Amino acid sequence: MLSNLKLRGSNPRPILLAIFIFGAWLRLDQFTYQIVTDDEWHVLNQLVSHTPRQFLLTYGFSDFSIPLALLYWAEANWFGLSELGMRWPMMSAGLLMLLLFPLWVSRHLGWRVALIFALLLAISPLLVNYSRNARPYALTLLLGYVAHYAFLRYGSRRRGQTAFGFLYGLSATLASWLHLISLPFVAAPILLASIPALQRLQQGDWTPIRRILFISVPTGLATALLVLPPLLSDPGAMLDKSGSDHPNLNTLVGVWYTWLGTPSTFAVLVCLGLASMGLTSLWKEAPLAKSVGLGLMLILMLLLITRPAWIHNPLTFGRYLLPAIVVLLLAIAAGTNNLASRIECNWGKVATIPVLLLPILVLISGTPLKDSLRKPNSNTLHSYFQFDYRKDQSGSVKENMESRIPLSPWWKTLLERPRESELIAAAPYYNFSPKWDAPRWEKLGRQRIIPGFLTGLCIDRREGELPDDDRFAMRNAVHLGNEEELRRKQVDLIVFQKPYLDRHGKEPVLMGADVAYCLNVLRARYGKPEYEDDKIAVFSLQQSNPIALHD
Repeated sequence: MLSNLKLRGSNPRPILLAIFIFGAWLRLDQFTYQIVTDDEWHVLNQLVSHTPRQFLLTYGFSDFSIPLALLYWAEANWFGLSELGMRWPMMSAGLLMLLLFPLWVSRHLGWRVALIFALLLAISPLLVNYSRNARPYALTLLLGYVAHYAFLRYGSRRRGQTAFGFLYGLSATLASWLHLISLPFVAAPILLASIPALQRLQQGDWTPIRRILFISVPTGLATALLVLPPLLSDPGAMLDKSGSDHPNLNTLVGVWYTWLGTPSTFAVLVCLGLASMGLTSLWKEAPLAKSVGLGLMLILMLLLITRPAWIHNPLTFGRYLLPAIVVLLLAIAAGTNNLASRIECNWGKVATIPVLLLPILVLISGTPLKDSLRKPNSNTLHSYFQFDYRKDQSGSVKENMESRIPLSPWWKTLLERPRESELIAAAPYYNFSPKWDAPRWEKLGRQRIIPGFLTGLCIDRREGELPDDDRFAMRNAVHLGNEEELRRKQVDLIVFQKPYLDRHGKEPVLMGADVAYCLNVLRARYGKPEYEDDKIAVFSLQQSNPIALHD
């Protein structure tokens, strides 16, 4: 059996620690440099426009996590909300998974499976990105599995284990509140345990069903208390996003590339082959396999019934079914171990080394993390890196951006300056990442680029920007009208992108036309640009002598 396999002649715990450090490095690299982008803005828009009383009672047209909104509101009012303040819960969950999940596996499937599994977790681009993202996915993934583990421990004895029952209730309730799609996943252990409990009840034994009710009733009530008010007070927030989409063949193919984090079809086929060799072992020896499998089936059924928006996108579909990534990677680790064990019996231990490294090598050889790790990169959460790991799909996103957004030759001149010697504030900023070309600018110029907010300079309020007040203490953005903030953050250059013709569907749109007049405001405040062409104007704060604007 897998659980009897040991790593002879070595202590596996230092190896696990080394893997943890490697995985932590991948997650923490340039972590404090990352700008806020795309769906991370959903909760910021709530904080800017609404009070806690208001956002407690809606899930919003653009989904946001209510408990994260409450946390961010508290941070904003206590000491100012920063990017780190938004992302620390998810990063903490991502790091905890690197240790807790392999340690659990080592008890049931052996250390060799646990270490392969730990490496697969460490290098997973999806798990790396969600550890850095101010969305609840990494947190609900951890809480969902903690709920399954806690319920298993609670139900493993007829008496005692009340602490694990409480842990289940807390984890299940919080996961469901953070992201409603977690509800069927965390309910699965109760549903699965209820089948034999009802059979025992027919025989006159009330103990199993009483123990289930003891924990499921308060958990259900607490969850209902938190999730029903926004559902009932604003049903349109959910209904308007339902029934609008469905998965297709591209979804069902692409999701494997998403979960495995690779553009390589060869790597996908190798990993799926290894996973098929490990599924039987998981089903027999992993105590959580049945409840987790049921939970995934329940999520899938709910998705097919509700058909939420954007579910055709493999990334969105894979995110809703995110717990599947743990099963997939664990099945690959178990299958790799099974194959290595067979080879070891016939050809000896040395022959197993290439087999044990096989899934790691095929996944890491084409990993999209290589692009994300380039320095500097303040935009690792940009769709440029994450939309679809397949080259034909991700390439189309990059090519589309590059063909739509004009590029000034000035960006390449930055190569003459030392790497990361300049901090550049670029405007106008677009929080919908396909309109924000900073990944290309940073790649060409090797300088850090942060959003330059026009709010407070030439406009009172602009969508996708934060007001200039003490509630928001973003490190990786700056208000161009706040000279003290520009000095404090040591901004060297301001780059203003001039309006350009774009196309939304069939309609031509002049991007940036609404704030084109802000260029004259910048000239009045910061003097003549040090560089200007038909695409951009560049202002040097080192050479300029800013003057106050007059009405």
